[in-house]
Parts: sequence; C-alpha cells; structure tokens
Amino acid sequence: MFRFSPIPYNPLDTSIPSDTPLSQGDARNQLLEGLTPSGRDALLDHSIERQFATDELLWSAGDRSEGITLVLDGRIRIVRGSGGRQLVIHSGEPGDTLGEVPFFTGGRYPATAIAAEPTRCLYLPEAAVRRAIALDPALAFFFLKRLSHRIENLVERVDRLTVSSVQTRLAHFILHRYQATIASPRSRPKSGKGAVFSLGMTQTALGEELGTVREVVVRALRALRQSGAIESVGDGKYRVVNASILETLAESAP
Repeated sequence: MFRFSPIPYNPLDTSIPSDTPLSQGDARNQLLEGLTPSGRDALLDHSIERQFATDELLWSAGDRSEGITLVLDGRIRIVRGSGGRQLVIHSGEPGDTLGEVPFFTGGRYPATAIAAEPTRCLYLPEAAVRRAIALDPALAFFFLKRLSHRIENLVERVDRLTVSSVQTRLAHFILHRYQATIASPRSRPKSGKGAVFSLGMTQTALGEELGTVREVVVRALRALRQSGAIESVGDGKYRVVNASILETLAESAP
C-alpha cells in the first residue's frame, strides 16, 4: 500500500512519509494506474497530501512552482484577473493534474489556484516527479497528453467567450449541472418534477466562470426563469422546467 504524508514537505527530509494510506479510489487514479510499480513508488515516496477549505488559496500567479498537484477530491478554480475582475481559465477536478507549465518551464505560476469546494490534493515534489519519469518515461507522455487536452479546452473556452452570448454560456452551464445531477441516483426525483440542482458556486464565481460579472448573471438567470426554462426553488437551487429551451439557447449563435 502506497502512503503519503499530510505534513508540509521539507526538502531537507529524505525519509519516506508513512502517515496516511492511499484510499482505493486514489489508487485507481488514472495517473497512478498507468505507472509501473517502480515509477509509482518513486512518485509517491515523498508526495504530500494537502487539504483546502472552500475559497482557500493554493497558490497565486507569480509564485514559484516546486512540483505538480494531483487533485484527489473536490474542485480547483484556476483564475486570472486584474482590477477586481477575474476570469476562470480552467478547473481542476478529481484525477486532474495542475502546475505542469511552470514545472517544466522552470518559471512561475501563470494563474491563481483557488479551492472551489473542500478539496484534497496530492502534491508531487519536483525530485519525485523527475525520478519517476527516469524510471517510467511513459509518465512524461502522460503529462504531455494532459497539457494538450488543456490547450484544446482553453481554445474552446476562448471560442465560447468571444463568440457566444452570456445567455448561451449560462444555458450550456446549467444543462451540464442538470445532467450531472440527474445522473446521480441520489438526486433522481421521486415525483414527476425535474431534479433540483444548485449552481455549485456563488453568482460572483459563476460570473467569473462565464467571463462576465455577477449583475449580468443575475439578469440572465431572471430571463431563463421568465422564459419558462427553469424555476427557482429557494436556497440558491433551481429546477429545469423545459430542457428543450435550454438546449436551443445552448446551441444558438450570439
């Protein structure tokens, strides 16, 4: 059983942490599954478990990177901003790795990482990653593939921000949240009404996700309610009343 430590990493300490065993879910992580036993041992020997509360900062743009972060549970928002405005570049969810760009370029983080909800990560120090790549070169291709997918997603996000309207982006976001909700057996409605879902973040954070501001999000949500696409059920939760309206809006041109 591979183990990692929740104790902050000390680069002068070369002992192998052995406090907390990886759970079965962690052990099935795509990154860990794809490695040879020797490569996995090398990667996990000095890895550190870190936990973050909602809105807690993992790092700021400009900070020096010393390793790669593997998300085990929760979600991390990667944002850029200035003058009080922030834009979500991408999100890190369970199984995702973050921090590859400054790690491989030797530079600094280009954006800020914030926990969007209670989050648990595995921090992989530089020495451990380099040792694992030397033992298992397939790990380098794993990171290259992840970076390639991230570039594709970033291009798609830029397209949505520059070509589609806020209403279209919001409809697409709500459909995604709604479909994730109904896919969960615990969330399936017992009555004939649709499943209740939450936005999963504050309206301010949703504005950053959609490339706009809270006031515009409030107006867009009101318009969706007035169109009969969704209804508010209180406590920041909604129900999809007419999914076809959302689908039409999500596919519409600006």
